[in-house]
Amino acid sequence: MDRATSTEQFEGARILITSGAYRGREGVCLGRASGDDLWAVSPDYTGEILSLAFEKDFALLVDLSPDPTRN
Repeated sequence: MDRATSTEQFEGARILITSGAYRGREGVCLGRASGDDLWAVSPDYTGEILSLAFEKDFALLVDLSPDPTRN
């Protein structure tokens, strides 16, 4: 996947944090952070902005609800 496509797909995406102090919490991806493989991520209900690596520290969250606006 090229860098432009991945940036467009991740910005604003719902994510699940899989490591660190916020492990198990949901949040939103804000876009690329400083660093080649790092993304700016904000855990829900916090003012925090974390720099995390995709697939190591966070994963995309998919909502398979019957409401298509949530998918």
